[in-house]
Amino acid sequence: MSADDINEKVDYKKKEPGCLNNLLLYENYYSRQHEDVWKMGKVVEIQLAIDKCKESILALKETSEEKRLLVQRLVKLRLRLQEVQELEIYTDPKQVKVVQNHKFICQTVTQLKFHASQIYCETCSGLIWIPVQSCFACLECEYISHGQCLNSVKRICASVIVKENPTYILEICPEKGLGNQNYRCAECNAGILFNTTLNQPLLCDYSGHYFCSECHWGSLSVIPSRVVLNWDFQGYPVSKGSKQYLNLMMKKSILNLESINPKLFSFVEELAYVKQLRSNFMIMKEYILACKEALEAKLLRLLEDRQHFVENSDYYSVQDLIDIYNKDMLSYLDPIHSQFFRHITQDCLVLSFQFNNS
Repeated sequence: MSADDINEKVDYKKKEPGCLNNLLLYENYYSRQHEDVWKMGKVVEIQLAIDKCKESILALKETSEEKRLLVQRLVKLRLRLQEVQELEIYTDPKQVKVVQNHKFICQTVTQLKFHASQIYCETCSGLIWIPVQSCFACLECEYISHGQCLNSVKRICASVIVKENPTYILEICPEKGLGNQNYRCAECNAGILFNTTLNQPLLCDYSGHYFCSECHWGSLSVIPSRVVLNWDFQGYPVSKGSKQYLNLMMKKSILNLESINPKLFSFVEELAYVKQLRSNFMIMKEYILACKEALEAKLLRLLEDRQHFVENSDYYSVQDLIDIYNKDMLSYLDPIHSQFFRHITQDCLVLSFQFNNS
């Protein structure tokens, strides 16, 4: 909207200030101008419109309906400018943006796994207004960020740590105190102290470190050390980084319970039963690998979701233990065990002869 258009509207109002029809026409005029904002697709075009709008606002000294509408238009122009700038920077939503080893992809509302009205940027902690603001998610750890905040991401992708050193802290909440952290957040290095009201330290139950409220949102997670030592599956508050790491490690079979806490098998009946089934699987695997029919039927692939069950009988993932605790594991393993056993002892004549004479 040009300055001439504004002056024309001001003159028009002065001619008949008391006319209701003229006021309605005036409102409609600016409504159409607001609608045109969202059709602008170039930064230069929007910036020019912003400059003209500012000039028009400054030219009006008194508080008026016209000035109010111009301010509304300026706000919408600035929002549109931000959106177009982000789209120009990230023109291809399928193109991966690598920042701190995160692999960011621009998300649409339908692609997001969360409620669209409650998505927060993990970089600035601000709400992401969909679809006014662009939202990027890491393909590996699901880190969420505004498009304009990508260059400010400091946390390295949790997938890097998982690939380089896939291990768990097996000490329950190994807290060492704020002094060992020099009274600073373990992630962003911001100052934290208990006697301040603005930035209270928040303890991560997994790592034992303290974090500021920007790096610790109070998300709950099952803690591996509490599971293997106490058979405790309650959720405890962890930092954002720990939450992402634990999520990526959930199905990694790296927990040797026989070595960590062998007494657990004596106290948890379901765990002892699964241990027996897994030992049976390792024995039956030798028979199945020797059977052409079993290989053609791909019997071992019945356990492809738990591949480690046919590779060893000692190692468990946290997801395995959660399923045992929830009694979902037995309903999964029993039918497969029965099918293996039936094939070896009944269906295959060669294997049944070997089995019965072994």
